[in-house]
Amino acid sequence: MSQKIEYQMQDNDALLKAIDGNRDAMNAKGFTDARYTAFADACNDLVQKEAAQQRAVKLVTEKTAEQNDAIKTVTLVVQQVKNAAKSAFGKDPAKSKLFKIGDTIPNSVKSLRSLTEYIIQLANEYHDTLLENGLTQEDIDGLNSSYGLLVSSDASQENAKKLQATATAVRNDASAKAKDLAFKTRSFAKTCFAKSPEILLQFKSIPKGRTSGNGEMETPVQAPAQ
Repeated sequence: MSQKIEYQMQDNDALLKAIDGNRDAMNAKGFTDARYTAFADACNDLVQKEAAQQRAVKLVTEKTAEQNDAIKTVTLVVQQVKNAAKSAFGKDPAKSKLFKIGDTIPNSVKSLRSLTEYIIQLANEYHDTLLENGLTQEDIDGLNSSYGLLVSSDASQENAKKLQATATAVRNDASAKAKDLAFKTRSFAKTCFAKSPEILLQFKSIPKGRTSGNGEMETPVQAPAQ
């Protein structure tokens, strides 16, 4: 959870408690039920949107792990094909170039997908020769299936990242709305309890690392996660 959002939710709870403890006096000065409900709803909405954003973050983590597993699986099978080619053709320059012997297997999904498509074609073309040099039909089948897994896991991870970006933007909007209403409420309290500093203390922001120039705690809205 974002520390800034966590702080904001705790501060909102404290402010709601201060309002509840002084509701009659505030109502007498024009603090309507609608204003109270709007702030309470905004606080609750922020909690819900933060929870949704955290679920989205968790989903990205899960999908990234699945993608990494797919990359490892594909890389292993591609290397097996290369090893079988080295067994079959030795150091033949043409065949070494054809099977990209000595080239580093990329770890980026885009490049690995292109390489795997190429290796699949070679595995089909040199099928019998590769099977005679350590590769099995199961390995070749695994090359195709692992490629499919790589493609699907990449799509799932990219979609999860988009969902996280959306959830973060929605959460930040909820944060901004609650922050604005909290500011207005504290401003109302400053007017309402101008002659009661002991009560006004209840409406101050809860302690945090640093304060702004006017002594109130700064709670900037977090930027969307990358």
